[in-house]
Amino acid sequence: MFISDAQVQDAFDVLHSPDHAKARAAYEYAEQRIKVAFSKALLEVKEAKTASEREAMARVSDPYQAALKSFHLIAEQYHAERDRRDAASAVLDAWRTLRSDARSLGRVA
Repeated sequence: MFISDAQVQDAFDVLHSPDHAKARAAYEYAEQRIKVAFSKALLEVKEAKTASEREAMARVSDPYQAALKSFHLIAEQYHAERDRRDAASAVLDAWRTLRSDARSLGRVA
């Protein structure tokens, strides 16, 4: 197995990129927004007889569904960025292991 210097540099670039932080911030903000959308939808329901009926009507409301869809898209972006970061970290871990193995065999000073 060989990991090129370009692959190592790409991995470092991914880890130093602010993309993950931005995606995480958007994800956390969207989590709060969906709670607010649900609360607003819950307050707008007037014709329900029970609390569970009121909650069900709030969950199917258009504003809540829009917030849910938005959250879904943001969550996809966040998880893709997190996976990209994890992959970069795995490349660096493998590279460190290969370098350590090479040093122990006396191939690299």
